[in-house]
This record gives sequence, C-alpha cells and structure tokens, in this order.
Amino acid sequence: MKKLLIVIALFSLVGCKPGAEKATEIGQKEISAAMRDPDSSKFRYVRFVQQEEAEDGTVKGVVCGQVNAKNAFGAYPGFAPFIMELTMKPKGFFSKGVTYTVPAQTIYSDPNQYDAASYKKTCGADE
Repeated sequence: MKKLLIVIALFSLVGCKPGAEKATEIGQKEISAAMRDPDSSKFRYVRFVQQEEAEDGTVKGVVCGQVNAKNAFGAYPGFAPFIMELTMKPKGFFSKGVTYTVPAQTIYSDPNQYDAASYKKTCGADE
C-alpha cells in the first residue's frame, strides 16, 4: 500500500504532458486577447508545432494559424497569419490544467511584415 501511495505521489508531481489540443486552446485565447474586439476573433488553420519536451513534462513549441477580428470600424479586414511561442508545464497528474508562458507572439496584420518562407519553415503550410 505504501508503494502505491509513492507511485501516485510521483505521478501527481510529473503529470501528463500537455498536448496540441491544450496548446491551440491557449493560443486562441492569447491571440484573441491581443485583438481590438477579442470576442469577434475567428480562427482557421490553427495548429501546434512541438519543438521540445523535457523530462518533467514541460513542452515547448509554437502555435500557428490565421486570425480575423473586427477592426476599429467594426469590419473584418481579412485573415492574418500569426505565430506564438508557447511553453507549457502540467499542473499535476490528476489535473488537465497547465501553467504556461508566452515568450513571443506576432500577428502579421501588415502584409509587408509577413515573411511567408520563414513562417512556412516554422509552421508548415496553412491547410
């Protein structure tokens, strides 16, 4: 019985690694928050590209996709690519929650700023 409790305690410390579904959920929440009208945000081609995984369950990667949200005139200007760096760590085995940090995010609303080759290299094709 004592061994079982130790195993359960270890699992609660390590937890399950956060997955792509959680990453895309966080990505959409964070990108929406950067919009003038967050509730109007529409997304497409959203995906998580994992880059690293540590022994403690920490996962690093990027969330990529396209977002369209109402501007100051109340109109949708069109979809713009975005890329957001993300680091997630599980809160525990019995929790689906994660702690996360967003070291950087870019929304390419200015077409002159967008580097399609670099974006495609990091994120793959929008499909």
